[in-house]
Amino acid sequence: MLSILQNRLPIKVSEQYLIRHINNDDSEGVFQLYGNEKIAKYVAKKVHSSIEESEEFIRIINERMKRGNDIYLGLCEGSSQKLIGIIRFLEKEEPGTLTIGYAINEEFWGQGIVAAAVKKLIEIINLEGGYSKLRATVRPENINSQKCLDKIGFELVGSFMKNEIIDNREVQRERLLYVKTLETY
Repeated sequence: MLSILQNRLPIKVSEQYLIRHINNDDSEGVFQLYGNEKIAKYVAKKVHSSIEESEEFIRIINERMKRGNDIYLGLCEGSSQKLIGIIRFLEKEEPGTLTIGYAINEEFWGQGIVAAAVKKLIEIINLEGGYSKLRATVRPENINSQKCLDKIGFELVGSFMKNEIIDNREVQRERLLYVKTLETY
């Protein structure tokens, strides 16, 4: 179902930014995301400590994408093709629902780039018509992500506790649940 996005890549977000496949040459950009503690604490279970860990992560996401219910997209500067962010969509058990997650290099925070990219992707998803809503979960302390979701038109619908494995131990953390109803044609 997520092939509608893959088949349209690269997707122009603006004159400065585009969305494309993530490839093995993106290990430095992935490391800048997941090697940054400020970013990784919201999106990763472990901060990457080497380029090799980021290379392994690229291999893992490519394996996940082969299963067909998961897509990772690279958010890039248009001129250099440098990876500055990742947007992920995941089909879970709930029919017609996609879960979205994203991360962007700290250098680009607060510029509205993720919001613009996600809006563009939502336009394409709406064309397919197979999905009725998007959901996102955010840690309560991630105020920037909450602002981004508000800007895109998501609504906060509640919170829940989620078990995560961090540093080889199970930790329970609160998550906020946001939902956006999609247009159906």
